[in-house]
Amino acid sequence: MRALMMTVASLIFATGVKGAEYVLGVDSLPQEGVPKGTVTEHVWEGSRIYPGTTHDYWVYVPAQYAHAEPAAVMVFQDGQAYVTLERSVRAPTVFDNLIHKGEMPVTIGVFINPGRREEGADQRSAQYVPIDDTYARFLLEEILPEVGKDYNLVDDAQGRAICGMSDGGLAAFTAAWHRPDAFSKVVSQIGSYTRLRGGSEYPYLIRKTRDKAKPIRVFIQGGMNDLNLTEGSWTLANLNMASALLFARYDHRVEIGDGGHDLAHGGAIFPDTMRWLWRDYPGVKGADDAPSLDAVVGEWDVVTNVLGKDRNSVLTITADDGALAATINHEQHGEIEATVVDYDGGALIYKYVEPIPDWVSSKDGDWGDVEWTGRMAAWLRVTGDTFEGAVGSEDKPLDYSVRGRRRAGD
Repeated sequence: MRALMMTVASLIFATGVKGAEYVLGVDSLPQEGVPKGTVTEHVWEGSRIYPGTTHDYWVYVPAQYAHAEPAAVMVFQDGQAYVTLERSVRAPTVFDNLIHKGEMPVTIGVFINPGRREEGADQRSAQYVPIDDTYARFLLEEILPEVGKDYNLVDDAQGRAICGMSDGGLAAFTAAWHRPDAFSKVVSQIGSYTRLRGGSEYPYLIRKTRDKAKPIRVFIQGGMNDLNLTEGSWTLANLNMASALLFARYDHRVEIGDGGHDLAHGGAIFPDTMRWLWRDYPGVKGADDAPSLDAVVGEWDVVTNVLGKDRNSVLTITADDGALAATINHEQHGEIEATVVDYDGGALIYKYVEPIPDWVSSKDGDWGDVEWTGRMAAWLRVTGDTFEGAVGSEDKPLDYSVRGRRRAGD
């Protein structure tokens, strides 16, 4: 089994299908007048959690770092792929540019490679694939305390993020899943949510946390031409993760590109990923600004797919002295007033009570023993003049997909 896992890890980097060509933007390239941080290389050989292993790691320190002020910290798995300036992500350059513009906090980056042993056996699968808390403990009990000897790092979860690709993306999510008290922000690029008794378990585990979501923010990036192996389809696995995160109402964002099992797409959108991840962190530009209600005010044509049938409605949102209100003009039930409307700049949420629909009855058995109260809640991500998301019953964990478009002229 161990040999098989190592073979899969090798295939991951050798057989990824190339998709669209992605181009790095200005925030991924050195800019005149932007101070550069420093990168130092280190070796960790004293692991108690992974005895007998050696880990190479790099530490990025921004030019704006001052020891008197604790810095945010972001940990990258497969660190060399992220810290190398000739590769796809170029995290140090992105950090330089965004920190300079105030679009992310002063952040120390820790870029760590998987362990290796003297006999040359790669420990990547052994460390990244298990979905227990071992790797999180390695970071929290060994690596971050070692980095903290030289640098003043924040010790609260809101100032700590974790990132990785492929099995490293799985490891990053696993660390935050088990220790949301230590990592509140996750970036998973082409993550390996595959393999029976492995990452494939997460969608169900996530769904079980509906109404009690863990306090983590998750960015999922994947590719339509990603790997398709015996262990599973990486594309479908990431889409399944996206569906589960929506179902359980996590603060999340999903970007599925045309690429394969590589960092071309993830690197191209990495600056925007960082802006989204750190958008409300204290001191970040715009973090203290109230979200613009103009983003949601107006009339929206809404399509809800209920058991394969499209149901149309018109959502009208108004604002009065900073408070939102909404009515739903439903094709079957007429006008319904929303009981709750909220927009935080990320998700639009509204709740309402719907009369018993034609597909719910005591005879069909679909609703079980749950009494229908009609309490519904919508969770939508707004992008310009469109939104998409889900609406679900508050009586039973059941969702329907929703998409909407702002009416012309609004």
